[in-house]
Amino acid sequence: MFNKDESPTSFLLVQNLDEDESPSVQIPLSTSRIREREYIQKKGFFYRLSSRTNVFTKYQVRGAELVLIDSLQLSNPNFETFSWKDDAHLLAVSREEIADKKSQARVYQINVKEMKIVKEETIVLPFATQQYWALHVGLVDLDKDDLWLAYSFFKSKGKYGHTTSDTTYYATINYGNFQLKSIQKEVRSTYPGGFNIIQSYSFKDEQGDYYFMTNPGIALGNNIKRPTAIFRKKKDQHLVDEDYMINISESIGNHAYGIWYAGDGKAVIRNEQRTLFKDFSDYHSVYQFEYRLVDLKSGKIEKIPFPLDKGTQKENVWSDRRYVYAAIDDSNDEHRVWKYNLQTKEVSKGIKLPNTTNYTVRLDYLK
Repeated sequence: MFNKDESPTSFLLVQNLDEDESPSVQIPLSTSRIREREYIQKKGFFYRLSSRTNVFTKYQVRGAELVLIDSLQLSNPNFETFSWKDDAHLLAVSREEIADKKSQARVYQINVKEMKIVKEETIVLPFATQQYWALHVGLVDLDKDDLWLAYSFFKSKGKYGHTTSDTTYYATINYGNFQLKSIQKEVRSTYPGGFNIIQSYSFKDEQGDYYFMTNPGIALGNNIKRPTAIFRKKKDQHLVDEDYMINISESIGNHAYGIWYAGDGKAVIRNEQRTLFKDFSDYHSVYQFEYRLVDLKSGKIEKIPFPLDKGTQKENVWSDRRYVYAAIDDSNDEHRVWKYNLQTKEVSKGIKLPNTTNYTVRLDYLK
């Protein structure tokens, strides 16, 4: 969570998320900057893969402290996405800035137990143009021997910094020799994923099918004429299913950011309300964000009656397949976890966070 007085960011540890529960441990972190929140939690450890530095760090909670265990120097910053190959190996992908406008992605496989780089390779991705040449790598997936990347290109644009081209690309690469096997073009939407070191944009269901979301709204891709949409890549396939698309923007009249699996073919999304913000200058501070449940088979989208939330790019949703939990900062200046019963569709209150809280940006289940 981020505090109102800009004191160091904190982790709160609790035994459960019930309304009468109190935080048992509060751990202040070393930074108060809201952009520095790229923590990855796995098997009792926290990892930090920053988009601004080239240091990969490993931490562990010990008592009321987050203790640095080890660190690893990488070749470059600009990390946008990661995926787990297995419990011991993290795949991390960065975009490389080079002078002649060639589009490059750098892939790392890191053994997090030994904190060693197992593989490291640069991949040149074609289709950059003179106008749109800056690379965004939003998603990575490893399926057997194929490495799959979803990416797009963007350019600088005035006040809001950038805008994205109309096309998404899906590259399939032989993970043994890093040779490019194929590229699939996607013109139904753009800006696949986002910065998933900060927020989730993909998942695999019980059958191993890979679902992901594009994010062309003002807060990420900034190509607002394109729809936010959910797509699918079936297990053991490197081509995205061209017959499958859930057009979120068409259904709800707004863009969305972030997707989390709730089990049994249902997913949660977090959407903006374009009538409630002026432009990106007040976007993060307006109480506008809604939460909706998407049926991945039928495409039906239902609103979850949580209070309106504020803040962009939050990793604040989790589900135990019975409830959906969301950490929300509402207009009453109350900061708490809310619960949605997936069977009864009832909403109830969960744990309330300290009054010093300004934003709650993560909700992690430690296992």
